[in-house]
Amino acid sequence: MLRYGLVRLGQGVATLAAIAVVTFALMHAVPGGPFEARGGDRASAGLVEAQRAYYGIDAPVPAQFGRWASHVVRGDLGPSFARPGRTVAAVIGDGLLPSTVVALYAFALAVGIGVPLGVVAAARAGGRGDAAILGVTTVLAAVPAFVIAFALLLVGAVWLGWFEVRLGRDVTDLALLAKALPPAVALAAPSTALLARLTRAAMIEALASDYVRTARAKGLGTGAVTLRHALRNALLPVVTVAGPLLATLVTGSIVVELIFGMPGVGAAFVAAILQRDYGVIMGVTLFYAATIVVANAVIDLIVPVLDPRIARP
Repeated sequence: MLRYGLVRLGQGVATLAAIAVVTFALMHAVPGGPFEARGGDRASAGLVEAQRAYYGIDAPVPAQFGRWASHVVRGDLGPSFARPGRTVAAVIGDGLLPSTVVALYAFALAVGIGVPLGVVAAARAGGRGDAAILGVTTVLAAVPAFVIAFALLLVGAVWLGWFEVRLGRDVTDLALLAKALPPAVALAAPSTALLARLTRAAMIEALASDYVRTARAKGLGTGAVTLRHALRNALLPVVTVAGPLLATLVTGSIVVELIFGMPGVGAAFVAAILQRDYGVIMGVTLFYAATIVVANAVIDLIVPVLDPRIARP
């Protein structure tokens, strides 16, 4: 297990390094820079060059990357070019709470609704309930999260007045839990459909297995057979997907945060792209990539524990 953990750690570091190289190269391949974007047509050439020299982005791209990487390995993500006096870590930290709450909210909704729906559909496979659940989940899987977000804004904010159109006011108070619900619902809808359909397929396969037929032959009730025997084995593929799904919800909240006006990491990332804020772009990209790498590694370690038939690494 220790050897496997070290191997996964090395793979994760290599993945993050490759993502950093590609992102850094693409970022500098785009015409313009952070100070030209801030100053617009009024920015004098001398002022722009002075700022570029001060931040060290007048050097060749490989030298810039080497300097940036040497700071990152020491835990320093550098300054934000578009926010004078602010560090990249501070910018990410400011948006971390709203993004985390929305992502965890969405994950809880997806698992708490999707898995039971899949179990009910499998228990009624071929019936009207199964057909209804399949129909609803097909629609949810086909409709993008941003479309659902606009629909929730139209109905909940404009027509019914249940919440504000822009939810970004006072997001650090206790009202954040209530304010995060609409974007979490929009973000969770496609994932709920995915988990429901995955659980249904796994449950149908488990209910048709020999050990379930043996349990029924022993006189166990339908509920005990479904929940104690079939569901336990059917949850393995669901758990396998759950880790990457959580990471996807964290990284996929960018558009939803913008629509609802949540000042999260995704909103800061989009603003950094528009402002050519190199430091924030690289910092948020690494944050998202590390979230995905860690989630996949954790799931790889958990799966053998849940199913002893899978060889421990």
